[in-house]
Amino acid sequence: MVAEACNVTAKAGPSHTKGFEDAVNSRISGELQEVESNLPDELRDDALRVFRYAVSQKCTIRDAVKQVQEEALSEVENIFKGQRFKGYIKFDYESNVIQINVNKFGNGNAQFSAGVGTKKMVCPDPFMGRLSDPNMHR
Repeated sequence: MVAEACNVTAKAGPSHTKGFEDAVNSRISGELQEVESNLPDELRDDALRVFRYAVSQKCTIRDAVKQVQEEALSEVENIFKGQRFKGYIKFDYESNVIQINVNKFGNGNAQFSAGVGTKKMVCPDPFMGRLSDPNMHR
């Protein structure tokens, strides 16, 4: 009996992760516009400090996220010992949006994940008087 390739994962691999690799290996440009978070203030401020320092050192997005997870968000395990906690912090820059998620389980394990997005700037349409983005009202 010959094994057949799975239709879902048959084309998975390095060539299909190029967009992700390009995003996480890029560097952040522009100024920090907003920080959104549901973390406790002390943890939020510590994560913000570590992330800003990583950006100032021209780290890649991947390295900046890793530093925040290791140096700041690892404290979740001590702060919420024996408790369940789901939190996030989102850094909104001119060119990118980076969100780091924390999923802390009651048994002490913590799981981290991150999302990276790039912003698409749309020029205002002088005839319409608003942003001319065809996807604006979808």
